[in-house]
Amino acid sequence: MTDLAHKPSEASAQVRVSRLGRIINKETNFQIALVAPLQLLLWFLLIVPTIIVLYLSIIAWQPILGDWTEAPIVWLKNYGDVLSDRVFWAALGRTVAVVAITVSLAFITGLGLALLFQGEFFAKRVLTSVILYPMMLPWVVVGFTFYLLFLPQGPVNYLLTQVLGPNAAVSWFLEPLPAFSTIVLADVWQWLPFMFLILYSGLGALPREPLEAAMTLGANRWQIFRHVTLPMLKPIIIIALVIRALEAFKIFDLIFIMTDGGPGTKTESISLYIYRLSFEYQRLSYAAAMAVLILLLVTIITRMAIRPLEYQE
Repeated sequence: MTDLAHKPSEASAQVRVSRLGRIINKETNFQIALVAPLQLLLWFLLIVPTIIVLYLSIIAWQPILGDWTEAPIVWLKNYGDVLSDRVFWAALGRTVAVVAITVSLAFITGLGLALLFQGEFFAKRVLTSVILYPMMLPWVVVGFTFYLLFLPQGPVNYLLTQVLGPNAAVSWFLEPLPAFSTIVLADVWQWLPFMFLILYSGLGALPREPLEAAMTLGANRWQIFRHVTLPMLKPIIIIALVIRALEAFKIFDLIFIMTDGGPGTKTESISLYIYRLSFEYQRLSYAAAMAVLILLLVTIITRMAIRPLEYQE
């Protein structure tokens, strides 16, 4: 009787084990099982803060007013206030200017260096390492280094006075345009290696047959670059520009360290403005609404930027 009682349970256990084995043996199921825990964690870290920010953006709350769960709901009032905020539009305009200038300079210079490094020359490996070095440095190191360089008694003003005379010194951080220029220069210096590395790798991966065919037909270097190399490099260029623009749009550390948004607010970026609203002025609901609008703007622009890649597929 005991053996008969155990047989059904043993059979059902064997069936469950065989089913589990079939599930694991399927390659797709096994891959999903491996990545599912990390994927769930990443979704949790993405969705939960987003929900909190969205809720904060529709309530009227400051830390001094008490518990945020008891704050009144004002729906879209914070968004309307943001859209009528002149400081917001000024900070957004400065940020867009930083993105346009830094990305353009980094792209043009990086593409030129990538084309130059396609050939073989003396000390190529050493120079490649030197070019890539700034990308390895932390933001705080780059910001503090450039801050020291452009101090009134710093090396830059010293060289200017030695070459152009004692009146050539510039108050770099006391005037809007010079202060803005130092930030652009620091950002381009650090992120030029990124653009160079992507474009250099992209040029090296291009197929040689179209280039050789164009040379056989008598095309010169400019014609080959314009009509053959650039079209084939277009997907790589779009990816590099989008990634670099997204990173430049978040610029905060350099400005915070070098100018702190000054003189006045003439170099204040949108990230620095949101930071001040949140942690200095304690206007968290207002800052949350502003952050949501920026997120929507960046998402729309990024989506439009990568559409050409979808059409090529």
